[in-house]
Amino acid sequence: MKTSLRARYKKMNWQQQLGNMASTLARVSNNVTISEHDEVVSMCLREAACFIEWSAPAVPSEILLELATMQRELLTWQRVWPIEAARSLLALYARNQSDRILHMAGFYSFGDKSPVAT
Repeated sequence: MKTSLRARYKKMNWQQQLGNMASTLARVSNNVTISEHDEVVSMCLREAACFIEWSAPAVPSEILLELATMQRELLTWQRVWPIEAARSLLALYARNQSDRILHMAGFYSFGDKSPVAT
């Protein structure tokens, strides 16, 4: 990863960091079914894992374990990617994790995908 990406990411508050992480996972979900985008998917999986590492010092302690588990899962997907038969599974996983991260950051509540008023 470029140092400038890390520097920009670290300047954000933890909610913005998680929002960017969710966006990266949404890109995975949107691109995973297109075999020509396998390299992009792999890079996005790695980027999301880096985002988790970089955000760890700033996020509330109660979500650290969940993020660490997610990071291990993302790195496992990245190591074995591409798996033709698992494209739809990774698309679903990435979308669910993106939604979960947005919930952790307080952007919406489950069952109501409209933004949470702040």
